[in-house]
This record gives sequence, structure tokens and C-alpha cells, in this order.
Amino acid sequence: MTDGQIKSVDIQIAPEDLKTLKSSGYKLCFAKKVNDSYNVVWQSAAGYLSDNTFSWQPLYQIFGSNTFQGNVTVHAATNQVAVGLGDEVTLDRDGLLGNASSGGPVTSITLNNDYGPIHPGLSAYSTDINGRGTTTPIYVAEAPIVSGKDVLTPVEAVQVWFEQDVVTSTMFSTARSNAVEIDLTEVNSATRLYSAGQWSKPKNSLLYTDPATIVTLIAALTAAVVIQDLVSKITSKLTGVYKDVKVEVTSLGGSTVKIEYREQPGLTGARSAQTRMLLLNPTAVDQLAGFALESFAQLGVGYVTLNASTA
Repeated sequence: MTDGQIKSVDIQIAPEDLKTLKSSGYKLCFAKKVNDSYNVVWQSAAGYLSDNTFSWQPLYQIFGSNTFQGNVTVHAATNQVAVGLGDEVTLDRDGLLGNASSGGPVTSITLNNDYGPIHPGLSAYSTDINGRGTTTPIYVAEAPIVSGKDVLTPVEAVQVWFEQDVVTSTMFSTARSNAVEIDLTEVNSATRLYSAGQWSKPKNSLLYTDPATIVTLIAALTAAVVIQDLVSKITSKLTGVYKDVKVEVTSLGGSTVKIEYREQPGLTGARSAQTRMLLLNPTAVDQLAGFALESFAQLGVGYVTLNASTA
């Protein structure tokens, strides 16, 4: 997955199940696979509704922990360092992580450990179901590694479940009850429905439609921007009549970005039709372009050219 590419899952909950889960204090939980395992609650949300979108990008931080213990929140004992796939980082004899540099497998993150016994860990950036972007732990090695090299391989798959009395960043070593795994290694989005206590893929084409790209902007900026910062700024403006619209931003090289406004995945047929009708209005297109311009200004950049096209 290239830098800036967004993956998302849309979690829909049937009305009766929503009532039952809420009244019993269950939280909607997400975990991300690393090295073929799930062992940290990436996000735990109490404020979920009937339709919830959770998304992420391949933006990581590496750290070391002194311990792994189930039902305890992660504690990063070392400094945390930003790292990407295909990078390596050295933990020196004093227990300090240096800056990342290229090296190791291109789909993994490599830790060179000169310190001694340590539990390697990873945090990752995500946008929660309320549209807030955060970086939180996704993995801690259950067994410490000694001096040498360790390879951490994030996988574009998430586990989703409901659980009581659990918070973000909690470690776990046992299987989660009634969890569903969603594999996004070959696709960018997926939808799951929780109904009558069971997970399924929505199949009724009259109720659910595939998300469509409505507006695309190509902007040549006066300076480079951090993709996730731009996504966060624009997303914060997608409220009210634009609540069923999401934004995806990709880098086209240099300081040029592509901004795509899309329907939220998994919309019902009625909500999808309403969103598409809204975005046929030139005023709405102008407003979405304006959201991008406002976000550029908030990030301290201008634009040289800006081209918009509609579906």
C-alpha cells in the first residue's frame, strides 16, 4: 500500500442489536493484524450508531515496551519514532531509538536491537468513527526479543468485535468473542452488517450501494503537506448535509495531491441517492472545493493550480 492510500471499513448495526449492545455497555472494538496476530485494541468506541466508518493509512510509529500483559494498556518505555514500510530503526545500547532509514523487507519494519531484552511495538494512525485522527498502539510482541534483529509486518486486515469494559490500547492474548476479520489486502473498503448477533456482508442491492466518487480535485500546492493532516482538516468540515461524504487524498508526486470526495461506504439506497442528488448541485461542488482551500490555508500552503471534475 502506497503512502497516503486510505483503507476503510463500514460497520452497520441492526436496530435491535444496537439497542441490546448499548443497554449492556458494549463497545465497538477494532484491532489490526501484525505478524499474523491481533493483540492490542486499536480503537474502542462507545459512541457508535447504526452506521460507522473506521479508516486508516500506512503511517506507523515504532517503540519498545518492558512488558506484555493481557488486559493491561500498552506502555511505551522507549521513545517513539515515525517509521514506514521498508524502513529500519536501531535501538541503541542506551535504549534510544534512532531515526528511521531505508532497509529490510519493503512490506515490513525492521528493528535492530543493540539494547537487550525488549518487547517491540507499533502504533498506527487511524480515523475513528467520529472522524478524529489519532495514532495509537496496534501491536506489542508477546515475548521479548534479545539483541539482534526483529521484523514487524503490518497486514491490511482488521478484526472487529463488541466487548464490555475495554479501552483503546488494551493488550490481549486470547481470542475475542464473536469477532469478524475483514481482509483489505486487495481492496480499499469493505462493509459488514451485525444483525441478530451475527456478522455478514450486506447482500440486498436495494438497500446498499457501492460507494461512488463524486468530485475529484487535482491541486498543485506551493509546498508539500502531510497527507493525514490534510485528510483530518477536510474531514472535520464534512458535517450536516455532507455527513455521508468522505474524502480520500493521495500524493501524485512533489507537491501535487489528488482529493476525491466519495460517498461513505455501505450507504442505504435512499441515503446514497440523496447524497448523489446533493452533489449534482454546482453549489455543493463549490463548497467541497472550498473545504479543500480552507484546509490548505490552515496548513499554511497555497495552490498554483486547482482542477475539479465531477462524476
